[in-house]
Amino acid sequence: MSQGLNEEQLSERAERYAQLFRVSLEQSPMSTQILSPDGFTIWVNYAWEKLWGVQLAQISHYNILEDRQLIDKGVMPFIRKAFEGEATEIPAILYDPEETIPNATTNAEPRRWVRGFIYPVKDEEGRVREIVLTHEDITESKLIEEELRHSEEKYRSLLENANDIIYSHDLEGKYLTINRAGEKITGYTREEILGGLNIAQVVAPEHLQLAKEMTARKLKDPAPTVYEVDIITRDGRRLTLEVSTRISYRNNQPVAVEGIARDVTERKRAEAELQRSRNQLEIILQGVAESITAQDAEGKLIYANDAAARALGFSSAKELLEYPVQELMKRYELLDETSASFSREQLPGRIAIKEGRPASATICYRSRATGEERWSFVQSTPVFDEQQQVRFAINIFQDITERRRVDVVQRFLAEAGAVIASSLDYEATLASVARMSVPTLADWCSVDVYDEDHTLKRLAVAHVDPKKIEWAHELQQRYPPNMEAERGVPHVLRTGRSEIYPVITDEMLVAGALDEEHLRIMREIGFTSAIIVPLVTQGRTLGAITFITAESGRHYTQEDLVMAETLAHRAAIAIDNARLYRRAQEANRMKDEFLATLSHELRTPLTAILGWSSMLRAGQLDNETARRAFEAIERNAKSQRQIIEDLLDVSRIITGKLRLDLREVEPSLLIDSAIEAVRPAAEAKGVRIQKLTGTGVSHLTGDPSRLQQVFWNLLSNAVKFTPAGGRVQISLERKDSQLEIAVSDTGQGISAEFLPYVFDRFRQADSTTTRKHGGLGLGLAIVRHLVELHGGTVRAESAGVGQGATFTVTLPLVSDYRQGAEEELVQMLRRDEQSALECPERLDGLKILAVDDEADTRELLRVTLTKCGAEVTTASSAREALNLLSASRPDVLISDIGMPDEDGYELIKRIRELPEESGGGIPAVALTAYARAEDRLRILRSGYQMHVAKPVELAELIAVIASLTGRQKR
Repeated sequence: MSQGLNEEQLSERAERYAQLFRVSLEQSPMSTQILSPDGFTIWVNYAWEKLWGVQLAQISHYNILEDRQLIDKGVMPFIRKAFEGEATEIPAILYDPEETIPNATTNAEPRRWVRGFIYPVKDEEGRVREIVLTHEDITESKLIEEELRHSEEKYRSLLENANDIIYSHDLEGKYLTINRAGEKITGYTREEILGGLNIAQVVAPEHLQLAKEMTARKLKDPAPTVYEVDIITRDGRRLTLEVSTRISYRNNQPVAVEGIARDVTERKRAEAELQRSRNQLEIILQGVAESITAQDAEGKLIYANDAAARALGFSSAKELLEYPVQELMKRYELLDETSASFSREQLPGRIAIKEGRPASATICYRSRATGEERWSFVQSTPVFDEQQQVRFAINIFQDITERRRVDVVQRFLAEAGAVIASSLDYEATLASVARMSVPTLADWCSVDVYDEDHTLKRLAVAHVDPKKIEWAHELQQRYPPNMEAERGVPHVLRTGRSEIYPVITDEMLVAGALDEEHLRIMREIGFTSAIIVPLVTQGRTLGAITFITAESGRHYTQEDLVMAETLAHRAAIAIDNARLYRRAQEANRMKDEFLATLSHELRTPLTAILGWSSMLRAGQLDNETARRAFEAIERNAKSQRQIIEDLLDVSRIITGKLRLDLREVEPSLLIDSAIEAVRPAAEAKGVRIQKLTGTGVSHLTGDPSRLQQVFWNLLSNAVKFTPAGGRVQISLERKDSQLEIAVSDTGQGISAEFLPYVFDRFRQADSTTTRKHGGLGLGLAIVRHLVELHGGTVRAESAGVGQGATFTVTLPLVSDYRQGAEEELVQMLRRDEQSALECPERLDGLKILAVDDEADTRELLRVTLTKCGAEVTTASSAREALNLLSASRPDVLISDIGMPDEDGYELIKRIRELPEESGGGIPAVALTAYARAEDRLRILRSGYQMHVAKPVELAELIAVIASLTGRQKR
């Protein structure tokens, strides 16, 4: 086809193809550069200018064969091959035009990764005419490749240097890959692991099945699985790994297990230690007495110990935590220390959560169901998270119920004690105590006490509402207590034992109601609980205090009972002290009256004695008057002696020293003797005495002297209080196994007010200075004691003033009195009819030493004993007596006890220390005014053979001396 064309046509066609080639190169996205054989650039296309940001005109001086950058990067040999006529592919390089042609490029980032292809264009002779160089911009792919390479290196580094084991194994368990951590943790080298080690050789035997089950599960379900297994390291250590795995597939077939295993041994140990610590903490928290809870920000309980559960009425902490908080709060009424309602917003737990600070408060939790009150000191502390937000609050409840109860009780008892001690008016004091008890201890408080006559008296009622107090008094009058009731105040008074009713049931109200209206009233009051405690002191029940709760709903406990009994004990002591004080005042008054009466009764006969003695000494009386004077002196002296004897008898009665000389006696004869003794006084007043004796009267066992004293006292009293012309009657009658002696008179009688006290010592119906009758008020007291000592009774009866009186003595015919080992024989020797000294025994030839510091007594003894034939020597002191003893050798010593310098005890002591031949065994009689039983006992023990009390009948003294020396009549 070319042979049909001429040269011109061929030339035109060639030119046309050349233009078409250049246009193609110009539009080509491939960077193209045409070089001359000498290395300079002839032409570049648009893609080349864009690639390098350089225009053709800027590189006119550029010679590729001299490009140092191409030489340094090792591609110049490939370029020279093209210039030598061989097409060549140029390896990729990173080329920087700024390095070759500084400041020529317009590209922001001039460096480009390029790879090229260079080929020569030859003429017909085969000479290289032009060299075409094309560049492929592979910068983007190179950057991606570099990034991938860096990522891969980084990933590989991460995997290799990870702290966790990264591994894979085939489905039979043979390891395929493992990182450096696998070597470090297991202790096996990589070569050992990848050289055929199986997971069965590493995983603990008991966990191997778990690993297989996890792989099987993973084959069925690709969901993530995380589990823990223990492994045994090469050196035998046991480690715990947390494993996460996935299945690797090839051609949709599972080929391997890939996994990451983290060594959690230390974490597990820490968790175990933490759990142990938690368990220990839980044990501690469960063991502490305080209630401990934790609540979250919403107020829900998230923790509670058993103490908290028990305090709130639950069997366990689990049961408490499952109970709704709102329902729990409805169980209790919250009160502050003033008994006002406690705001729930001020609860320490809420403050701790809301304000993020510790808070505390003292709170009373009152059960709405039972009314029981529990006091707690609550401390709440917030716990924060990492963002310093309150996560929860810990609450510690310290039960201070007992401490507060003790504080309240002690404070109340202290206040009550101060009130009780502040006054001796016990009625007002107990009323104050009752008021103080409301409402601290009770809603109602009442006090009942026995009066002096043992009648029950409602002393006080207290309630916060005064109207209810008045209503309670009306109710008491309307429904007085049944003193035979089996419970309540009457029962407490009878038994002296407290009663507590923690819960008052309706059945109790029904049992205690006296009628339907009474029951309705008690139900309306709404009694809840009650305590009744006796007022007991020195074994005597004085009354009772009743504490009742109603409106408050409070229920009493044993602790409340202890407090009530303590208060009652103090109140009882106050009552007893007040009554003792009153009695002491009365006793003081009676003592003053008695001393005034005693002074009068002693001075009256003394006046007669001194007066007549003075006249006798002056010799101013004739014989008849002198005789009457002597009779008056003797009569008044005997009156004084009787007063002294009565006082001594009372002293013996008070000290329990009075004893009886029991023998068989005929009471009728004793009464006759008593009548004869009082007849002169009765006849002087014109009072008639009548004796009546019944049938069957026989003998009885008794002390004749003391029984005669009884009858004489009753008769003399009757004569004393019966006016002239009156009558006194004494009757003697047997009634069954008893003898009844009644003395009646038509005298002034006894008032109803004085009748209960007629037998009291020192009591007289009229103790004023204008009284008509003398006496000390001792006779009837002595009568009562002597009668009771014989096992009998005595009573007084009178229809009133001016209507006479009757005294009745009842004696058993066989006395139940028994003498003790130390009983004392006390005989009353009455010789009222003896008017002159007669020597019952002769003392002829006896030498008697009489010792007394009173000269008159010495002289009386000397004259009296001398008249009976004795030789009497007197001494005024113990020292003088000892001197006379050694000089005269007397047969009998009579000595006073009370003497100056050395008394009678010292005298007899010194005598008994002497040898027998020097008088150490002389018979001795103590003649002394010390007349008590204990004085007599001391005297006898000190060395005296006999004790004779002053004043003494001289005939009695002579008889004692005769008995002591063997001179008594046979």
